[in-house]
Amino acid sequence: MTQLFKNKVALVTGGGSGIGRAIAESYAKEGAKVIIAGRREEVLREVSEANETISYVVADITNSADVTKIAEAIQSDFNGHLDILVNNAGWAPVTPLKELTIADYDRAFALDVRALLDVTIQTLPFILQSKANIINLSTVGAQHRGPNMSMYLGAKAAVENFTRVWAMELANDGVRVNAIAPGDFSIDPYAPIWSF
Repeated sequence: MTQLFKNKVALVTGGGSGIGRAIAESYAKEGAKVIIAGRREEVLREVSEANETISYVVADITNSADVTKIAEAIQSDFNGHLDILVNNAGWAPVTPLKELTIADYDRAFALDVRALLDVTIQTLPFILQSKANIINLSTVGAQHRGPNMSMYLGAKAAVENFTRVWAMELANDGVRVNAIAPGDFSIDPYAPIWSF
């Protein structure tokens, strides 16, 4: 490996499986110290035990107190240093409008939008200090829509707009903000693509 990220610190939400795990492991292989966050300790521990430079925080990021735990871990374990924030965690319900409930909206937007904003706000002091990079996970579906995905695609459309606005706002601070928009694929056939 080229060690492109040697001495860098990265936070990946939803880093226990799927895309988040692949991102976390890729950063670690390139020399980064990586913090992964998610609700399921068993999968977080598995990822961490397989790589000595990956640590984890058990956190439901729809809960602001748990997001604070992540920020406190960055402060205590890495002296408040953060180079990369990857807002990966998400939930993708496949439900037609005729079957949707307001609870589906609440869950999708709580995780895909509100939690992303909360994590970004609570880590922003570290990001500004390090002139860090923010990477938000979107989806090709935000631009190429399909049926039965209105909650997920609506939430990710919000994420794409956050990304564009934050990129403009933080450019003068030396902070880059980008979105990645993957299509439908699975790294592990037994793992969900979107997990937290």
